[in-house]
Amino acid sequence: MLLFRLWNYIRGYVIIVVEGYFLEKFVNICTRRQILLLDIKRQKNSKMTLKVSIKGFRMLKPIAKKTGCRVKILKKHGLPFLINRYKSRKTFLLGAALFIVLFYIMTSFVWTIEVTGNKKIESQIIIERLTFMGVRPGVLKYRVNPEKIADRIIMDVDGLSYVNVMVRGTKIKVEVAEGVDVPPMVPLSEPCDIVAKKDGVIKSIIVKAGQVAVEEGDTVKKGQLLVSGNIPIKNMEDSPRKVHAIGRVMARTWYETTQPVELRVVEKIRTGQKKDNISLVLFSKKIDLFSEKVDYSDYDRVETEKFLSIGENLVLPFGAVIETYYENDITEAEVSLEEAKENAASVAYRKALEDVPEGAQIIDRRIEFVEGENGDIIADVIIECLEDIGVKKEIER
Repeated sequence: MLLFRLWNYIRGYVIIVVEGYFLEKFVNICTRRQILLLDIKRQKNSKMTLKVSIKGFRMLKPIAKKTGCRVKILKKHGLPFLINRYKSRKTFLLGAALFIVLFYIMTSFVWTIEVTGNKKIESQIIIERLTFMGVRPGVLKYRVNPEKIADRIIMDVDGLSYVNVMVRGTKIKVEVAEGVDVPPMVPLSEPCDIVAKKDGVIKSIIVKAGQVAVEEGDTVKKGQLLVSGNIPIKNMEDSPRKVHAIGRVMARTWYETTQPVELRVVEKIRTGQKKDNISLVLFSKKIDLFSEKVDYSDYDRVETEKFLSIGENLVLPFGAVIETYYENDITEAEVSLEEAKENAASVAYRKALEDVPEGAQIIDRRIEFVEGENGDIIADVIIECLEDIGVKKEIER
């Protein structure tokens, strides 16, 4: 339906009113002569409105004469009429043509680079690597080879396991996934032991190959042997059979952090005063338009970038940067002991949670408040987890 309307607009059409006593005969003759009539609306017994193409309208005169009907144009729509309206305005047409050419040229370049998916690796590191390869704002986008760039980035930037580069409009989108640090792998053909990578208390042991060196409930230290790759042979104790140990050793582990309980807290309250510094961005150059000296003793700075864009991916290199400075009033407030303890415990828990590895199952959390040497109170948070603490270690020959 949409394509049909677009096609009619390109060809051009008119809305006409037909008056006479033989309207049905008028429509029937038009149908026999393959003149397409659209949106026929009867106003009275002797009057109706309809749409017809420019070519069809030129064929209506003999039909109207034959049926004794009068035809009058109400409105004209479509590209032919638009062109005809402005064909005498050469300056306008020249400007429109120049705008189309400039717009095409501007959209043939890359103006923005967007990096997503990274958490530990800074976006600036990836952007600097792209710049080194010649991919920067202002480069012709048809010269960008996404697959080649993705391969180079994943090789040059440590810690990435996946990189996908896409050119969308005037934007280059770089999607990345960060890898997880894993211990050195020991080939299956090489004999190895399984040792503890951290302290813990053994919860369960499942061994597929090797000799168990610990039992459930044992407390083990980092580096301690858990599953041996040396299998003793009867009457040949000095020459054990060496295998590649395979097993899973689940253990209870603990992660502990502390945080002092503060009864007095510093609060920042905005006074309502602010200053805006506005800069104009043309391509890669920044031009200051309105700049005020910020004489606040303490403030929050918020930067807002607004670029001319059409949709999400068609971003043009023209815009403005607004730096807003909000004045803060620094005050000290005293909180209750219970509230201070709650705040300290929350901070300590978040800090401890950062140390918990991915894949570990949290089974318990304990919070204690202890008195320090100076009489101050300290929140002590311990997170208990269940995780696989085994790591393979090659057997020295």
